[in-house]
Amino acid sequence: MTNTNEDRLKFLFPALAIGLLTAAFVITKTGRDALFFQGAGILQLPMATMIIAAASLPLAIIFVKAMKIWGARPARIGILLFAATVIGVCAPWLRPGDSPLLFAIFMFVPSIFGILFASLWLLASDIFETTPKNTAAQIFSRIGASSLAGGMLGGFAAKGLAFFIEAKWMLFIGAMLILAVMGLVLAMHRRFPTNIRPKASGEEKDRRYLAPLSNSYARTLLLIAMAGALAGMLIDVQFYIVATEAKMDEKGNADFFANFYILLNLSSLLLQLFLAPKIQDKIGLSGGLMVLPFALLGSATFATAAATAFSRSVLKVTEGGLRSSIHRSIWEQAFIRIESSDRSFVKLAIDGVAARIAEGMGAMALFFWVREVAPDGMPDGPLDTAWMTWLTLFTVIAWLVITHKLRKQLRKEQATAQTAAAEQREMDCERFPEQCPCTTELGKGIP
Repeated sequence: MTNTNEDRLKFLFPALAIGLLTAAFVITKTGRDALFFQGAGILQLPMATMIIAAASLPLAIIFVKAMKIWGARPARIGILLFAATVIGVCAPWLRPGDSPLLFAIFMFVPSIFGILFASLWLLASDIFETTPKNTAAQIFSRIGASSLAGGMLGGFAAKGLAFFIEAKWMLFIGAMLILAVMGLVLAMHRRFPTNIRPKASGEEKDRRYLAPLSNSYARTLLLIAMAGALAGMLIDVQFYIVATEAKMDEKGNADFFANFYILLNLSSLLLQLFLAPKIQDKIGLSGGLMVLPFALLGSATFATAAATAFSRSVLKVTEGGLRSSIHRSIWEQAFIRIESSDRSFVKLAIDGVAARIAEGMGAMALFFWVREVAPDGMPDGPLDTAWMTWLTLFTVIAWLVITHKLRKQLRKEQATAQTAAAEQREMDCERFPEQCPCTTELGKGIP
């Protein structure tokens, strides 16, 4: 097989796996949301979010421990099999409304899929570890596009399935798709050996758990993730309130969420194909990370000025569309700068723990708000979410400030590296004058 074919397969395998996992997520989430957001389901959302945040740290520690004991690749297969088994076994027993099992599955789906996506993107980083940065950026952008295409196909599939099956069977189909992803991951593990080299035993012991705080770059990424997660959670809640107040039945909810995911992934795919590469080429990684919060600043301002269902829908489409396209592919590349042996643990700590903690903090405010507006379990009238739009606006401003700090930090590091390289060249000229460019050029005129 030629190198060209091998390079093509290196792209196709992770692109297909992540695209299929996104389709599974959209189908599963459509069925879950259709069941959960009936009646007073929206009022259970703050408690669910707090429990997800509380469970994120134990889940991440268990997964990290599994990677330490069995290795990252066997642990990845194990988590895929675990997710498919739990969702597939529980799906037939789900019922809409106030159900403890549905409440548990509502929390389980985002928690487990967060780890699954992180694990698959880390596998892509492993495969392209030795690829030049410019080439890797293009590949990650194309993988991001395949993920969005998978999400759009998942939305169409969910929309079609809503007419023929109950919402709970969408979760079962999602579980079967996770098993298909596991088959692709097994094939990738066999075909592409890991490029990540373990550290020496002396370094291994103390640094892994503290890796996210070991340098300012990782700490800044952690703060960006927390601000982005809090803003995203507030936007999600406002969107779900809009859907709940429409008072649709199970099939109506399924059709509504399927249509939304189709629109979301289609717009994201167009952005990813036509804008993401140009944006990163012109403004770089740190500039690309500012696109989403900058766009949300305008949308959140609009929602604050006009607190309508339309403004909240625009806010959600803006957040979901840009996060899934331009922001996602650039965000995943940001972790390539982390040392490869620490990358898995840093990413899990940032995306799997820190982001969930930020959501949990927001959920605590929502919990007290729910107790105020619905002390008996049901609100008296439409829910007033004006305070959420203001909090979203302030969070987005903080997000922009932190990301700008990262931009200045990267520029400073680049300037330092250029200065060090110039000093090294001067030292080389002093040590080896015959290799100095000036000496070489002047020497050309000597007979």
